[in-house]
Amino acid sequence: MPELTNDQFGDLAQQFAEIQVDSMDTQTMMEWITDELIYQYGKLSPDELKERVDCYDSELYDELVDNVTNDTVGYPNKYSWGLEDS
Repeated sequence: MPELTNDQFGDLAQQFAEIQVDSMDTQTMMEWITDELIYQYGKLSPDELKERVDCYDSELYDELVDNVTNDTVGYPNKYSWGLEDS
């Protein structure tokens, strides 16, 4: 295997990522992104995750806490933040 510089290795990694993404259908891409986000968010501290959620929607964190601490949680598309105003 040839010795690559850091820039060459970065370029190789970028090209491979682009090839993989180009070959993914929408469902596969959604699954991969979801898994990656779960993994990345799982590495955050509780305060860091709350900050991320609050930046997305300032009222969402309390609703998500209620969802994970309540036995009667619905599907994610049933949460109020996922519904359009009529």
